[in-house]
Amino acid sequence: MFSAVLIVLVFLAFAAMMIMKKISAIIAMPVMAVVIALLAGLCSGMPLFGANSVSDFVFSEVMTKGSFRLGEAMMYAVFGAVLSQVVQITGIAKHFVRTAAELAGDRRLVLALGLTAASTVVFGSVSGLGGFIMVASLVLPVMTAAGISPSLASCLILFSLSIGGVFNPANWGFYKDALGISLEVIKGLAVSYAALLSVAAVAFLLIELKRERKRVFWAVSVPQKEKRLSPFALLTPVLPILLIINPLFPLPVIPAFVIASLYGVLVSDFRKTLQNSTAAFVEGLKDVSPVLGLFIGIGMLLNSVISEPVTSVMKPFLQSIVPSSPFWFVVFFFLLAPLALYRGPFNLFGLGSGLAAILVSAGILPPAAVMAAFLSVGQIQGVCDPTNTHNAWLAQYMKVPVDDLMKRTIFYVWGFVLLALVYAVVFMHVL
Repeated sequence: MFSAVLIVLVFLAFAAMMIMKKISAIIAMPVMAVVIALLAGLCSGMPLFGANSVSDFVFSEVMTKGSFRLGEAMMYAVFGAVLSQVVQITGIAKHFVRTAAELAGDRRLVLALGLTAASTVVFGSVSGLGGFIMVASLVLPVMTAAGISPSLASCLILFSLSIGGVFNPANWGFYKDALGISLEVIKGLAVSYAALLSVAAVAFLLIELKRERKRVFWAVSVPQKEKRLSPFALLTPVLPILLIINPLFPLPVIPAFVIASLYGVLVSDFRKTLQNSTAAFVEGLKDVSPVLGLFIGIGMLLNSVISEPVTSVMKPFLQSIVPSSPFWFVVFFFLLAPLALYRGPFNLFGLGSGLAAILVSAGILPPAAVMAAFLSVGQIQGVCDPTNTHNAWLAQYMKVPVDDLMKRTIFYVWGFVLLALVYAVVFMHVL
């Protein structure tokens, strides 16, 4: 139990350093992987050098094999980033947003719903801070010019980012690789959770818009009309999802991304097919490089925490605190859901990747239950976390305190977490 406490203290120490911005997640993950491996190896009595030694464990299993453990997920991210660039370079994203704005007119509720839905569809394929800034800088001026406050408009774009992220096949690849869960389970959870999070977003809009009785105008220019694209181009952002989830001939993730990317460049501007394809691939690689760095560190952490030395000391500790009954499973993850903030222990793209891997590898919870829990609580991080680059940029761009965005959205997303956990237990039988 002493070894388990030491490992938990390492988790907490790195969490505290990330919260205080003393270290970034891209550095914290591999360092934490090595420290945990060293502690577990030394506490289990392994020799320092030689065969089956601590040094062999750290250098071979953790650092070498761990660095490419998420290789498949990295390729999903790369081809997803290429599609993201296609949607941006060809103007498809702008066309999507502009069409929604024109259909809604100046009716605030309809406009907000339409632009949030349009942004959600775009975020199903667009990823990265650059893509987010591009979409947000199109949508937010239209909303605020119609009388929606900067704070409310910012929160809506964060909801659309998270809902679209749940549907983004590149994220499905990460869940599949990190937790060893079948694509069928991920599809079912993604569709259900996206629907429930959409309900939370609509509830947020209706309640918060009613509170804003006074129309608020903000001096930002509305995007001007540009060259029209074929209506068929609007299919591009959702095409990979349709190709993956269709029951007749479902495609793997990477072919779906490739087909959607080719379709986008061909339909938008046939004459620039080669030029746009090349630009999308080059810019996509640039855009995804920080994510690849993070995945390398997460892969090392996963190999560290699922190893026998670590699971043997952590299993009794986690069994004593993580409930396995349906009722207490819901209560446990619901009450502790805010631990997904600040790259905390419930954030799959932070400390949570290690915790989730231990829960699966040690057999404490079924993989589907771990996926259901972390995907639900992860939306608190996706929408509310003040340390997200998206949230920080929004706060600066819209001149609102970043903590206000968290305070305004967290209880709505927390409500979603409860609904999602109950749904996963009652209707998907994850336990």
